[in-house]
Amino acid sequence: MRWWWIGPAVGTALGAVDSVVNHVPIWLGEVGTARAERGVRSQVAEFASLILDAGWAWAATAVLVGWLVSRQARPAAGMLRGAVGGGLALVFATTAYYAMDVLFDGGVWWGMATRYWLVGSVLLGPALGVAGASVRRPGPVGALAALLVPAGAAVQMVVLPPPPESLMALPVRLTVWMSAAVATVLVIRARGRREGLAASVRPG
Repeated sequence: MRWWWIGPAVGTALGAVDSVVNHVPIWLGEVGTARAERGVRSQVAEFASLILDAGWAWAATAVLVGWLVSRQARPAAGMLRGAVGGGLALVFATTAYYAMDVLFDGGVWWGMATRYWLVGSVLLGPALGVAGASVRRPGPVGALAALLVPAGAAVQMVVLPPPPESLMALPVRLTVWMSAAVATVLVIRARGRREGLAASVRPG
């Protein structure tokens, strides 16, 4: 697969899956039921929805794509690929999300929400893609780029937590916090080993 298809493929998958899990309670006829009283299948979908609807998850998608498309590229080319890949990922994610909503619910695709998030995708996607490409860089820049997603996810759980009326709110918060903590430890250890290896092979 050529690198420029990675962003559209990953973004489309994110947007489509996000829309699908959001519609599970509708298909099960549980829209009028309180969120905490819905069945097991709706609760599983609710858990996935609270993860995929979060801004950090969409940001992580652009960062991941930036990291993937910059593989085996020179630094400057990797940054350019990351910017393009991150932007395409979020544009295609937004397009797929609202296209699936129209498919399931009808209505108009080109609404205010679509325009708003497409503009946000164009503005933020390239920067997040560059951050993903920067993960490959040595030193503090690469370390900070690698910690961007876990830090952002943890902060969002504090600043914009899942709605308390959801039975899945606490499990989602705990899952994200634990995952962010584990990811942070792994990043620090991996960067430490990498820097140590680089120092050991330097002459003198």
